[in-house]
Amino acid sequence: MQQTDVNATHRTTSGAVTTDRARLKSISYRGNGTAGHVRVRDGSVSGTILVELDVGTSDTFTIYVPIPGEGVLFPTSIYVQLSNVDAITAFWA
Repeated sequence: MQQTDVNATHRTTSGAVTTDRARLKSISYRGNGTAGHVRVRDGSVSGTILVELDVGTSDTFTIYVPIPGEGVLFPTSIYVQLSNVDAITAFWA
């Protein structure tokens, strides 16, 4: 099995996580108590949604989501779109 360095990016607003092709390995996020979502898109705010996570109306705690296998491949780059989310940390390689 090949070992790969894993990187982390923290964001409090929507925006780029990476600027190049990458694999999303896991993500943690904290809601603000209002229903919302985390949409992880390929490349930009208008890119294809490859991962979407719902945020519940009572989610004010940190939720950690591991992604199985080798993660999700983002051919262009990783972009997160946040709605009613205080912060995310994305782990990628």
